[in-house]
Amino acid sequence: MKKLFTLFIAFTLISCNDGNFDIPDFEFSETVNNCGEYTLYRTNDEETEVIILTLTPSNLGTTEGEKNIDISSSVSVVYRIFDSAIGTAYFCQDIPPSTPNVLKDIIAESGSIKINTTPILAGTEITGYTYSIVIEELLFNDDKERIYFESFDFGELEINL
Repeated sequence: MKKLFTLFIAFTLISCNDGNFDIPDFEFSETVNNCGEYTLYRTNDEETEVIILTLTPSNLGTTEGEKNIDISSSVSVVYRIFDSAIGTAYFCQDIPPSTPNVLKDIIAESGSIKINTTPILAGTEITGYTYSIVIEELLFNDDKERIYFESFDFGELEINL
């Protein structure tokens, strides 16, 4: 019994340590913010983490139904971590502010964006559109970390005419 106890203590003390493996939470507020019609983003509660979706003018339209768009050089998804809160005007400025500092910036390597467009009606008149956005097979890879989501619900954006 003494040998078994000694073996257990030795195993506990010599066990492996994975180090400081930091897995992002990817817990963002439900609100999809936009700057213009084509830069969409969601922040975490502290506004220090953000996921940004940049589209082209043809990606959001007025045709009802679902459309699929592959992530490319013109359609991108970026995960970014800041050293302090970004505030509401950060993405709407022509020249990005010098603070807060970007601590991590990972551009998605691949994925497919599904946008489901539905009209907003006031009686029979269309007053805007709701865009439900889901990103499938989303892969972030920066040679240090690989973050993969089979399906990431980006959220809903309403644009009134």
